[in-house]
Amino acid sequence: MRPLAVSEKLLLLRDLGLRARQMKRAPYLSPDEMKRRQLERIRALVTHAYETVPFYREIYGAAGFEPGDLADWPDFERLPFVSKDQVIEAFPERILSGRFDPADLIVSRSSGSSGKVLDVAYDARTLIAYVLATIRLYQMGFGYRPWHRHVYVYTSPYPIRSIFGLYPLTFVSTLTPIDQILDVLVSTRPHLLICYPSHLRQIADLATDAQLTRIRPLLVSVSSEMSSQSERDALSSIFRCPVLDNYSSEEMARIASQCLAGSYHVFEDMNYIETVDGDDRPTKGLGKVVATNLHNFAVPLIRYQQNDLAQIEAPGCECGRRFRRLGNLQGRQNDSFTMPSGRVLTSGFLLDATYEFLLAHRTAIRDFCLIQESRSSILLEVVPGGGWNETTRAQIGGRFRRFLDCEVAFRIRVVNECEKTRTGKRNPIINRAGRAVGAALPRP
Repeated sequence: MRPLAVSEKLLLLRDLGLRARQMKRAPYLSPDEMKRRQLERIRALVTHAYETVPFYREIYGAAGFEPGDLADWPDFERLPFVSKDQVIEAFPERILSGRFDPADLIVSRSSGSSGKVLDVAYDARTLIAYVLATIRLYQMGFGYRPWHRHVYVYTSPYPIRSIFGLYPLTFVSTLTPIDQILDVLVSTRPHLLICYPSHLRQIADLATDAQLTRIRPLLVSVSSEMSSQSERDALSSIFRCPVLDNYSSEEMARIASQCLAGSYHVFEDMNYIETVDGDDRPTKGLGKVVATNLHNFAVPLIRYQQNDLAQIEAPGCECGRRFRRLGNLQGRQNDSFTMPSGRVLTSGFLLDATYEFLLAHRTAIRDFCLIQESRSSILLEVVPGGGWNETTRAQIGGRFRRFLDCEVAFRIRVVNECEKTRTGKRNPIINRAGRAVGAALPRP
């Protein structure tokens, strides 16, 4: 991801002044007004995609759809879904808008558990919208201001290290050893820390009381990995500040984020979010997340299948924001475990279940990875701590067997390190068995 040019930073600085108030007001607009704005934006996006992007002209033509047909939301729901594999195959020639010069674009790269590399490109104006949304995200947790320092532990540097000295950012690669990350935190003393939940937990395990006292952030923002509320609450008590989760992706940027009351507010002015059931029909229950990015006209992503599970809830939070909320956020659909009976255990449920014994056996377990090897075999990898013993092993085995089907074999293997992606991301729930064909989505 290339850094911003000086001219682009000047544009960003200008827009921070012009658009910051609008971005701040958006969460408090009425739902009807927000829906009106979303539809207006989507009409322009669909027309643009049809006229300038070969991929959309092909799939919309095959569906018998033309931009003039989009008058209301039922018309929008006629549009075909777009998968990650389709975007990978079409990039860049068939999905890049002909109105953009590829040399002027910023390319973001994502590689998930499938190992398939997804490239998404966008222009500087789109990045500015993402930056403004990110600033708002942090302001949901504390009074984030331009002079606050933050440390960003991630796979690749952000395009901006600061905006002419404002919003100073220190980047640390996720592949950096934890003791070295801790050294950076002690020397930087950030007001804001952004990292994976697994990195935060390792930092907490390694840090001394004196180091924790010196670091003392005002907010920790975690993302990219599934984490449970109980885990975040425990980490919040260690770092003595809020630890809030945000739901983002390389494709869609900011999708939803927690406020101090714990609600995940959908960023309605950034993406239009839908959920569909196992038959791809709209659902009010737990469903697959489908997203339409409202800002990226260079590589439009319209009705893009995120492959996550969540439930959309109506507005209504003590914080006063009026964006819809995401409830029951479960992470990737593919990481759910399907029992021989057809019963589905979502990754969110599995994560909560495993974190229970992490809390109960704090000195015994340093890390874990739960793997479904087949429909009838589950493996728990454990990185042991000083308190690990056979009694702990037996207690954990008994706990898991209570919610697995009786014919499922469960075993524990002690390892030196759990499996991570090439970029250092930890995935605590892995399904190697594959999802049953036609398996229904789990009920909330």
